[in-house]
Amino acid sequence: MTIELIGIIALLIGIVGIFCEPAFIVSVFFCSTLLGSAAAFTLPALGGTNIQPAHLLLGFLAFKLIGKGGPNSMKEGLAIGRPGFWLMLSLIWSVFSAYFLPRIFAGQTFVFPARTTGYSLPLEPATSNLTQSIYLVGDFACFILLYGYAATRIGRRAMENAALLCVALNLVFAALDLLTFFTGTAELLSFIRNANYGLLNDTELAGFKRIVGSFIEASSFGAMTLGYFAFSGKLWLEGVHPRLTLILAGLSFFALLFSTSTTAYLGLAAFLIVAYLQTIFNALRRPINPQALWFIVSMPIAAPLVMVAIALNDSSAIYVGGLLNDLVFNKMSTASGVERSSWNAQGLQNFIDTFGFGVGNGSMRASSFPVSVLASLGVIGALTVSLFLVTVFLSGLKGDDNPARSAYRNAAKYTCLAWLLAATVSGALVDLGLPFFAFAALACSPVASSFAASTGSTRVLSAESVAR
Repeated sequence: MTIELIGIIALLIGIVGIFCEPAFIVSVFFCSTLLGSAAAFTLPALGGTNIQPAHLLLGFLAFKLIGKGGPNSMKEGLAIGRPGFWLMLSLIWSVFSAYFLPRIFAGQTFVFPARTTGYSLPLEPATSNLTQSIYLVGDFACFILLYGYAATRIGRRAMENAALLCVALNLVFAALDLLTFFTGTAELLSFIRNANYGLLNDTELAGFKRIVGSFIEASSFGAMTLGYFAFSGKLWLEGVHPRLTLILAGLSFFALLFSTSTTAYLGLAAFLIVAYLQTIFNALRRPINPQALWFIVSMPIAAPLVMVAIALNDSSAIYVGGLLNDLVFNKMSTASGVERSSWNAQGLQNFIDTFGFGVGNGSMRASSFPVSVLASLGVIGALTVSLFLVTVFLSGLKGDDNPARSAYRNAAKYTCLAWLLAATVSGALVDLGLPFFAFAALACSPVASSFAASTGSTRVLSAESVAR
């Protein structure tokens, strides 16, 4: 095992977190999920597998939250029909499939390995079956821990603040990426760009430096920033800290554009359509605030005006047209597009060759999350994963007596939706990542639970009043 500098820093912060209030380690954990190109340490025995700082800090998070009485509410989250129940079933089937299915169907179909080699290989057990299973265990632990923590008012408040901090910090990393690139000091960020992935942090397209922030490539940055744009944008629509959230949403929007990522552009287009339709639907059911009204009125006006302004300027039209051709319209004819199409086609063939059981979690990669789930986990896994997602998005539909709390839950749902759209465009594996499950826990956080009761209502209310 090789320990890196960022790993030592994360370890020290985790130790400090043990002696601080839970809000500290929760905030640190949320922010650490941004370090997508960092490795706290590597495991040569597992093929050089990277352990990211967020996974290291997840252990400290578990120690702190379980020690605060969280198991009561965590048990509630695992009740039949709740999101945690379906996620638990998905995890059990994923681990089962990772061990048994590559052995049962060994040699009966070809797969593009999770660690891409550029060509397909006969199905067989691989190290990635183990590592991907471990990642899913981490996802489950992240969700159920934060679900339990969000059962208290103080816990929810801490997670809401941590999520907003995460949005802002992502923009800081984007600014640092641009600053170090143009000043020739990119090596200053090498301590958080030490993972043994293929890092693409110095590429340009159409005269733009492709922003990668703290991630390995522009596509990853664009996908994650799409979620943070959705979070801050929804909070603005709900009237929560409107000035702050408008600034964060606006900056995230421009960061998305300058990432020049196909995933970001397609995901953004799909997300804006969904968000616009839902805002109109809400307007038909109840009175809306000025932000939502402005969004409804301005979208049909602003979009055509921008397109007309670009079309009237020849140089702008040629430039934007070329950019869209490279990133969207002609993407599937590029070498990358052809390769990703072959991954999806082979993934669907894997589903057929295994009679709908799948080849096992970690056995293959695709270029779309739904295809990866079907090919890896088969019908059973697709069903449990779908039920988990449905229960997350449908949770809390009866409303909440606290408008601000409801706004944060809705914003977290928008974040998960945005990331799910991005994963549908280019997601390679079943693992949606720790950030998705952290925000999913906030999205379906219980309004009241035995965990809140066990801490004592008087204690919670007094602590909250001090926090305010």
